[in-house]
Amino acid sequence: MNTTGYLLVGIGGFIGAILRYMVAGIVPKKGDIPTGTLTVNIMGTTILSYLTYSHSLQHLYLLNIGILGSFTTFSTFTYESFTLLEQQANRSFLTNIMLNCVCCIAGVGLGPLMANLI
Repeated sequence: MNTTGYLLVGIGGFIGAILRYMVAGIVPKKGDIPTGTLTVNIMGTTILSYLTYSHSLQHLYLLNIGILGSFTTFSTFTYESFTLLEQQANRSFLTNIMLNCVCCIAGVGLGPLMANLI
């Protein structure tokens, strides 16, 4: 990757991290479920899938790797899930994992449909 690529990833990462913080802070928690992280993961997965299936690589560094790489957050998802397990909130633990996995896989499936429509 050339210097421009690193710069685009860095700028995108800055933007994506701020967006994640904003979205996760806006979405209210539903019981024990960290719905802010869930929302970010679904949005990011769906957008990444759309961009990937739109077959345009012009946004690879800035959008795909930079913004969406820092916007979505598997590490936060796993930490929050483990915290629920430690708190013995077993139903919320399983629900959180199920929602993130099922909804994000659905988002990947939605990406090519959106790319074909737009």
